[in-house]
Amino acid sequence: MIPVAEAKKELGYNENLKGVIDVLKFIASSEFSRVSEKVPKKDTLKRRVVECCGLLKPTAKEDPFFCGNEAGKKAFLLVCSDEGFLGGVNTRIFNMALAKGMRGNVNAIVLGEKGAKLLRDSGMHPTVFPTVENTVDTRHIRAISNHVMRLFRSGSVGSFYVSYVHYKSFTSHQMETVRLLPADELITYVRDNEIVETIVAPEEKCVTEYLAKLWLESNLHKIFWSSKLSEWATKVMHLENSSDELKEITEKMRFQYFKSVHALNDKVIREIFATRAITM
Repeated sequence: MIPVAEAKKELGYNENLKGVIDVLKFIASSEFSRVSEKVPKKDTLKRRVVECCGLLKPTAKEDPFFCGNEAGKKAFLLVCSDEGFLGGVNTRIFNMALAKGMRGNVNAIVLGEKGAKLLRDSGMHPTVFPTVENTVDTRHIRAISNHVMRLFRSGSVGSFYVSYVHYKSFTSHQMETVRLLPADELITYVRDNEIVETIVAPEEKCVTEYLAKLWLESNLHKIFWSSKLSEWATKVMHLENSSDELKEITEKMRFQYFKSVHALNDKVIREIFATRAITM
């Protein structure tokens, strides 16, 4: 039997904790709504890049950003988060990247220190970038794309993959690993469309490389928004589950409290009657 004072103290603690969780859940829900409103509805840049590549068919066939380098290393970007309640998500992203080939001689890139710790603990030495902010910053994307483009130009890597959480709906998220370079979609478009005589300036190689960079940044922009939506939705659901579990624990504790109070009252009453019987 739990002592009455201890049970009462535990009930008070649980009620205060539930209040804190409810506040955190409200904040997470508000942030999710705010981020949802900022997500771009159309991706015209990606469509224009695809169309432009159709004009550069002969050049694109030989460009490393389109045809890749089978002998080159793979590069993986893990879109992790330093926010609370998302340690399990980071671990799942890491495990999925391992399953997709992030082993041995690879070039690892990761967002956030928590994700970086996972890679370092496994013996890797990743390049670390800051996590995605609530408003996806194009300067952040450009810094990552510049790094990846340097790896391709130097021949250090022959393919580039991104592992992240794909947001489908508030309650539906899917772990995904996608290859952004070589650009499969661009290769398909170039292959399936007729050659159009095009004047390219200043140099075809510079133009194709610039288009590949735009393609990469457009995809990263979409991936980062998707990841951020999933992040806030996951936090809301996690807090909701924590609130439900705490409510269940509190109900059990309240039952134990009243049970202890009744037991104490019965004991007091028995002692009073026993005392009166002795004194009579």
